[in-house]
Amino acid sequence: MERAEFIRESIDYLHRLMMKNLQRHAEQQGVTVPQTRVIAEVLMNESISIKQLTQNLRMTQSTVSDIVERLTARGILMKKTDPNDKRAVKISLTDPVRKEINNRTPEPLNQYVRDVLSQLQPNEQQIVEEGIRLFVTAVKEKAKADGMEDDRYFDILFLPKENLSTDK
Repeated sequence: MERAEFIRESIDYLHRLMMKNLQRHAEQQGVTVPQTRVIAEVLMNESISIKQLTQNLRMTQSTVSDIVERLTARGILMKKTDPNDKRAVKISLTDPVRKEINNRTPEPLNQYVRDVLSQLQPNEQQIVEEGIRLFVTAVKEKAKADGMEDDRYFDILFLPKENLSTDK
């Protein structure tokens, strides 16, 4: 198997595995994975329009609207008129949900990765981290060269090494 194919298939495998883990956790919390994606996007943006959610999540507007309606009815999200444009509506998390999310540690996917890493020796963990750091740096450089410079999702990956801990 070619190196690029092996890496791509490995990333696909890891993504599917983590999505299954996320799905299991979401179901335990009573929400679907698409609902979880909407909640996460709203959390990241604090306040966001349906149109922007649609673009960020690459979902149809009707799907996002339906999800927002369900989550609003459950008291997870709330809608407010945009003070800058009375015709526009902004979506945000309700205060109790925001507090619950902020207090919930460790986050399930991070815990899953910690559990996996704990099966490796510390030097092996360091090799994995450095390999991923190198690969993501190369991906970021390629994306920038291709004109895709929205790297807000990569911020955490470029923390100085001294901010990372093996016991977290």
